[in-house]
Amino acid sequence: FTNYTEYGIHNQAVRYCLISYEIFTMLSSFLGDSIILVASIKYDAFKLHKAIVTIMQHMAVCDLFNSFNTVLFLFTLIAERNNLGPLLCSVRSYFIYYTYPASFYFTAALTTIKLLIVQYPMHARLWTKSKAHIVCGIIWICSLAILIPSLVIDKNDVQFNYLLYTCIYGFSAEAWTIWRPVFGSFATVVPNIVVLVTTIWLIVIAVKATNRGTDKVK
Repeated sequence: FTNYTEYGIHNQAVRYCLISYEIFTMLSSFLGDSIILVASIKYDAFKLHKAIVTIMQHMAVCDLFNSFNTVLFLFTLIAERNNLGPLLCSVRSYFIYYTYPASFYFTAALTTIKLLIVQYPMHARLWTKSKAHIVCGIIWICSLAILIPSLVIDKNDVQFNYLLYTCIYGFSAEAWTIWRPVFGSFATVVPNIVVLVTTIWLIVIAVKATNRGTDKVK
């Protein structure tokens, strides 16, 4: 996918639409994340459980990091070529494999803490802000699970992909034949399963509570 003639966007209308969409997404993300951080830290505006608010803050920071990836993507899309240079190209290709898994796990942590608070309300006070920060800190550290092996196995395996208009890690080394599915499952499949299970569990609890309330009214 490194050949512009074969894989690049040659329809200018499509390119302009994509640029407009990415700019809108980036600005919306930056504005929304900034509001969440300022409102929760400076004004304590969210009347939610402290642990939930703390995780939301980490999610907002992670999303701002993802906005940095969008900015670099826009640079290359506007220029229609790789104008990042070796350093930014490498930073972008590695950074995305750090922030994306982290965002998945923050979402999983958010749904899990909601379930624990609903399922065990008497123990909700045990989930303090400091404990939530510790959980989020562990997520930030564990998200290095793909980034570090990529640097160790082949740190120079970075290429510009015209299909995605960005720099990506190639996973070309033979070692990735075994380890890529493992790290991929750890980075995306596991947190998404957690989100799915906890969300369904929350819905079941909500339905049961609604049915009990209806029975009492009758």
